[in-house]
Amino acid sequence: MGIVKEVGSEVSRLKVGDRVVVPFIVGCGHCRNCESGYSAFCTEVNPGFAGGAYGYVAMGPYMGGQAEYLRVPFAFFNALSLPPGNANETDFALLADISRRGGTASA
Repeated sequence: MGIVKEVGSEVSRLKVGDRVVVPFIVGCGHCRNCESGYSAFCTEVNPGFAGGAYGYVAMGPYMGGQAEYLRVPFAFFNALSLPPGNANETDFALLADISRRGGTASA
């Protein structure tokens, strides 16, 4: 969970200040598996393997997600926007399980 601090020039759905939840699994959002709801087995984010994740060997070039700042690949698909709030709120608790269908976070 975090607050968007910066966005790239191609990003249109997110803006600086948005609160987001990002799943542990990285999916592209447009391959056959992602479109079928199986983003945990994305075929594009980690060529040669089915699936990508933050901080695991052979799960792609994605550094660990437990950091002060995190680059979110395919953010249009991987960043779930939360309702507005302020930086001091703790309204949301993240309960996630990467083994559920689709590999996306549940809140």
